Amino acid sequence: MATSGLYENDTEQSQHFKSIRMLARDLEMPEEEIRKVYEAVLDGLKARARIKDYLGLLVSRGVRNMMVKEKYMGSRVVGANGLDKAS
Repeated sequence: MATSGLYENDTEQSQHFKSIRMLARDLEMPEEEIRKVYEAVLDGLKARARIKDYLGLLVSRGVRNMMVKEKYMGSRVVGANGLDKAS
């Protein structure tokens, strides 16, 4: 059963959770930290998306880029819209 209003059904939630687990593994970061950023980015993109078939891919790329950037440029704070804000 979908636990968040962010996911329309269990299948969608499962697909996004799989992406979160893969990102956590690939980036060697805690899954919970990746999930928070992933869901913030997903929430921002999903609200504006007309075609939602590729949201998982777009969100994963965005999160990966943010986390790699953070690693090399220092800390960041993610706002509710999934965008970086100065800390």
